[in-house]
Amino acid sequence: MDVNRINEYTLMKHNILPGYQQSCVEDVAKNHLGLHSARIMTPYLTLCSRLKDYKPQMLTSQLYEDKKLIKMRCMRTTLHIVPFDIASILHMATLDLRLSDCKLFFRRNAISIEQVEDMEEELINFMNLPKTSSEIEERILEKNKFLQTDLKKECAKKILKYFWEIGTFCYVNVAENWENEERRYAVTKQFYPDIDLKKYDIRKAQELLILEYIRKFGPATIKDLSWWSGLSLKVIRDIIDCNKCSITRFKVNDFEMEFYILSEELQKLEEYKPFDLEWVTLLAYEDPSLKGYYESRYRYVDKKYYNLLFNQIGEVRASILCNGKAIGIWEWDKKNKKIKLEYFFEPSKSIKRRVKEIKERYECILYPNQQITLFDNYF
Repeated sequence: MDVNRINEYTLMKHNILPGYQQSCVEDVAKNHLGLHSARIMTPYLTLCSRLKDYKPQMLTSQLYEDKKLIKMRCMRTTLHIVPFDIASILHMATLDLRLSDCKLFFRRNAISIEQVEDMEEELINFMNLPKTSSEIEERILEKNKFLQTDLKKECAKKILKYFWEIGTFCYVNVAENWENEERRYAVTKQFYPDIDLKKYDIRKAQELLILEYIRKFGPATIKDLSWWSGLSLKVIRDIIDCNKCSITRFKVNDFEMEFYILSEELQKLEEYKPFDLEWVTLLAYEDPSLKGYYESRYRYVDKKYYNLLFNQIGEVRASILCNGKAIGIWEWDKKNKKIKLEYFFEPSKSIKRRVKEIKERYECILYPNQQITLFDNYF
């Protein structure tokens, strides 16, 4: 099967292809199994390409007012914004990986998990309101004299991290401006009373995560899945073997590796009618659609431009996409509140004009008081 057809089908599922944008932040987050959020601005910029009538406040209100999304660490121990109905899958599937650092530290410093968990009730009672990390760490040290060692401050940090990772505490940003961060921690069950992070056990969560990845990002390879999720190749292969009746393996033109797709999705892909118009869009830094692949990420860029799109540690730069392929990159000028464009090659005047329109639309979405010269109803 031709990779361009596959790209377009996947970008359609990810609400990027023109005409397939959503009206609800929650739906977009679900279609990507979470919005990559390691940088404060990334999810806000990600939604520019995927939502109709989008305003940054839509994401903030879903997180901290309507409370239908939660910001948590999951795949690759990276921050993501996720809807409640898949939060347990992402949380439990990646829990062992996220706890490994804390557990190793505790063992090296003769601190038992029982000693740590004995602090939980005291800390929950202390956190009647969202607290800063410093406030919580001071409380930990104040109430637990056995931590008075040379590493006491680091011990307190790891204990706070442990309670965040297991889901006792959650992340809350109390900054008034969407592009800034004032991090606080709250008791998850108090701040998000409708969430159930322990709905699934680890094995079931891993199975559901792998199947949902193949559904949302497939066709993809096993190494793509491992890169994106942080799960081992063995775990992934075992789960695919257990579900082989519902998964199809096949080849993609110009790629040597095997790709996997849910059998029901393969039929939809085969029936998909390609978009017959030229289209462009701008995707955010570490955009989840491009971040979802590693071994097969050449699908989105010609090899000669690979090192311009991806940096040395595999992060994907903010990109300019034309018909599903990267033709350039861009970055946000924080001082001037503008987007700076950089093309890999000189595109046609019509493409440059269209990119300029989208660039100015993004600037207007993020900072609506700015004046723009070109604007039309892209969606």
